[in-house]
Amino acid sequence: MWWIYRTEVRRSALRWALPAFVAVDLLVLFGRSRHWIGVWPEASAAAQIPAFYLGPALAGAAAWSAASRRRSGVVEQLAAAAKSSWRVELAQLSATLTYGVLAYTLGALTAAGVTVPEAGPEFWWPGYILLGLALITICTGVGHLLGRTTKSLFAVPVICALGCLVFLGVFGFAPGTGSSGIGLAVLSGYPYTTVSALPLTARLLLGIGLIALAAGVGSHLRSASGRPGWPGLPLAGLSGVGLVAIAVVLFVTAGPLLAQREVPADPLCTHSKPQICVWPESQKFVPEFEAMSARIAALPPGLIKSPDVFYEDGVRGGPLDMGRGFYIFEGQTWDAATSMAIRLNEASSPPYCDPVDEAANDHRLKAQLELISWLTVRIAGNGQPAAIHGGPPGVDQKAIRVLVTRPEAEQVAWATARYKVVRETPCASE
Repeated sequence: MWWIYRTEVRRSALRWALPAFVAVDLLVLFGRSRHWIGVWPEASAAAQIPAFYLGPALAGAAAWSAASRRRSGVVEQLAAAAKSSWRVELAQLSATLTYGVLAYTLGALTAAGVTVPEAGPEFWWPGYILLGLALITICTGVGHLLGRTTKSLFAVPVICALGCLVFLGVFGFAPGTGSSGIGLAVLSGYPYTTVSALPLTARLLLGIGLIALAAGVGSHLRSASGRPGWPGLPLAGLSGVGLVAIAVVLFVTAGPLLAQREVPADPLCTHSKPQICVWPESQKFVPEFEAMSARIAALPPGLIKSPDVFYEDGVRGGPLDMGRGFYIFEGQTWDAATSMAIRLNEASSPPYCDPVDEAANDHRLKAQLELISWLTVRIAGNGQPAAIHGGPPGVDQKAIRVLVTRPEAEQVAWATARYKVVRETPCASE
C-alpha cells in the first residue's frame, strides 16, 4: 500500500500545481486583512479560510485524477491487479489529498509563525484548523466519487470545482459568523467562541467516511465501458457508508458548530481606571485599551458618569449583549469604543421613560445618538477608522469630528444642551 501511495504522489500531475495551491493559500491568508496577526483564535480562523478555496480546487483535481484511468484505458488491468482495488483507489485519492493538505498545512504554520511574536507561544486553537481540514477532505472525496463515473477531461472536474464553491458560498458558513449555513467554514474567530467538539467530530467523520466510500466504491463505478460493475462492495466501501451515516446523524443532532466559551480564569485588565477587561487572547490590544481608559477618565467630570469596569464580550459569562460588553471587530477597537460610549451615555442619562409622543421620542433619540457619537470619538482618540463607514442615523459625523477639536468648555456646553433635552423629555406617565 505504501509504495503504491508513494508512486501515486510522485507521478501525480498535482505536483506541478502545489506552488499554485500554496500561493492561493497565502494570498487568501494575507490578502483579506491582517488584523488576525497576534490573536490566536483569529489567526486560527484566518488560517482555515483558504480551505474554502482549496476544497473546491481539490474536488476538481480529484475528479480529473479519478477519471484519468478510464481515459487511459487501464481499467481492466487495474481490476485484475493483485492488490485490492480499494487500496489502489485509496492510494490515488490519498495522493491527491496530500497536495491540498500540504498547501493548507504550510499556510497554517505561516499563520502561527507570524502570530507567535505578538500573541506568545503558549496557546494554539486547533478547532478551526481541523474544520478546514474536514472541508478539504469532504470536497476531495466527493470529487473522486463523481470523477470515477466519467472519463471527461474538463466538464466533470469543472462542475465539481464550481459546484463545491457555489455550495460552500451559499450554505457553507457557520451561523453567527456573518453568514448562515451548515457550518463547514467560519469567517472569523472571536475569543468568546470556540469550535464544539461533537459538531467538529461529525464533520471530520463525514470527510473520512467519504474518503473510505470513494476508495471502496470507486473501482465499481463504471469499472468497464458499458458495464456498471457492482460484483460486490468491499469492506472499505461498507465502512465508508457506515461512517457517512454516523456523521450525518451527528451532524443533525450535535448542535451548533460554535459555542460560547467559559469565563476566563484570569482576564487581562487595564491598570488605569475605569478598568477595561479582555480575554487573554486579546493581549495585544491592552496598550490601546490603557489609552482609552485614560481618555474615559478625562471626560468632563460631573457631566459624564462611568461604570467601574468595561468587559469584552463573554469575559463575565452569560448571554452576549451588545451595549453590555464589547467586541473587537477585525482588529479595530472602534466598535469597542462605541459600546463603551453607549454604557457611558446610559450611566449619565436619567432612567428611561416612554415619551409622551413620537416627536418627543425623535427629539430625545437624536440628542442621545449625537452624544454617543461624540463619546465614541473621544474614547477612540484617533477618529473613525477608514475601514468603518457611516454612523448613527441623523448624526452629522463630520460636525462631531470638528467638535472634538474645539476647547473643552465648548464641548461641555454642547453636551450639556443635549443632556438637557434628554432630561426634559416629557414622559407619557406624567
